[in-house]
Amino acid sequence: MRDVAVVSYCRTGIAKAVRGALNQTHGIPMAAHVLREAVKRAGIEAGEVEDVVLGCGLPEGATGHNIARNAALEANFGVGVPGVTINRYCGSGLTAASIVANRIAAGEADIAIAGGVESISLTQMNMNFNGFFYEPLQQRMPAVWWTMNQTADFVAEKYNIGREALDRYVVESQRRVEAARLAGRFSEEIVPFAAKKKVTDKVTQQTQMVDVVLDRDEGPRPDTTFEKLAALKPIYEGGTTTAGNASQLSDGAAAVVMMAADVAARRGLPILGSFRGMQLAAVTPEEMSIAITPAIRKLMKHHQLGMSDIDLWELHEAYAVTTLYNQAQLQTPWETTNVNGGAIALGHPYGMSGIRYLGSTLLELRHRGRHKAVVAVCTAGGMATAAYLEA
Repeated sequence: MRDVAVVSYCRTGIAKAVRGALNQTHGIPMAAHVLREAVKRAGIEAGEVEDVVLGCGLPEGATGHNIARNAALEANFGVGVPGVTINRYCGSGLTAASIVANRIAAGEADIAIAGGVESISLTQMNMNFNGFFYEPLQQRMPAVWWTMNQTADFVAEKYNIGREALDRYVVESQRRVEAARLAGRFSEEIVPFAAKKKVTDKVTQQTQMVDVVLDRDEGPRPDTTFEKLAALKPIYEGGTTTAGNASQLSDGAAAVVMMAADVAARRGLPILGSFRGMQLAAVTPEEMSIAITPAIRKLMKHHQLGMSDIDLWELHEAYAVTTLYNQAQLQTPWETTNVNGGAIALGHPYGMSGIRYLGSTLLELRHRGRHKAVVAVCTAGGMATAAYLEA
């Protein structure tokens, strides 16, 4: 089996769903934009790419019709570059990376791209619900169709994680995001994207299209305080989940070029790090947030890793309760956990997030002169993906 190198990474800025810069951007040009830039940063020719695997949480409408293949065509990779779209909801991006890594490790390919894309603005608000529910399974396991907000409330109540703890965590996460932004951490990842945005006047309700350039993340709120968060009403009566302690609905895309490590070294390409492997776990659907812990434990056992071996931990901020539960169970050090904040502040385009964690964590290892990291994402249906990375 061959070692697998990540030789480039880029992403769009993360835009607010519905109100943000990408609210009218079809998924194909969004994904094509990062595919082109990832190839450019890698220093390879587009025609050398042997496969494009894109994760997408909602692969329908503007992100449907096998968007991976179509985005590769739009990126001018040529008709000879194939593509496939993968859906594991929030775990789609890491799953795409695992598929690419396994093909390279097995010798089936030398160069391929893993990516993720999501247009919540154009899909989630217009979903096809024809046949969405399957009554026999729904009667047996209704939580399969619960909203993620319901699962967050369930976990917070069952494991006694209170509203105050959730909101205080968010204040710290927002602080870390702002510190990372000021340090230029996100700007090195983002490739500016020109788009047309639909703007609606709040008074007249008239709409117009305006030209914008997305060159930053729209979600962070550096002025967040505990008092402001505490004033927010819960989404469900009696619950603890609010708009402030849940990840933001967002649009965006990201991509990494992955290669056989020996090929990359021979060609003198800039290796960001290695993708060592992924493990999965599943729990009851209503406890989605807790699946990260068993996924990471399986990963650590498989790679014979101890807690002290890991220099950075990235525990998905689907909700504040997600990170708090899994950090407590795994006892990861806070000083090396989610060091640059997370999806509550930055946003969470479902299919993109796993690729963002992969790329940004490798960059952070390089900045710190450290070597090993674990990233993990929980996903709808009570699942989680966890990946082991090395600088």
